[in-house]
Amino acid sequence: MTADFKVVYSDLSTLAKTFHDEAGNYRKLHPDVAPPVVSGGDPGLDSAIKEVADLIVSLHLLLADRMDDHGDKAAYARDSFHRHDVDVHGVFQDLMPDGG
Repeated sequence: MTADFKVVYSDLSTLAKTFHDEAGNYRKLHPDVAPPVVSGGDPGLDSAIKEVADLIVSLHLLLADRMDDHGDKAAYARDSFHRHDVDVHGVFQDLMPDGG
């Protein structure tokens, strides 16, 4: 395994962990972006306020899910690089008469 790949593995591992950690931290902000909805005195207004509040919460959760997805993709890229490096290294070992 070359030093360049080790750096990529480390960077991708850090990136994946950071995306997952920050997605969790972002989810913890839920109470700050979803305060209790108060009554405006008009049922129509109350309904509109609730719909907007629900939309904000949905977007908040969707963004956290997207961050988790990016973490999963970074982890997959790291694992893919590792599989490729091991496969190429194994081929060269198999081709070398002394076991490489």
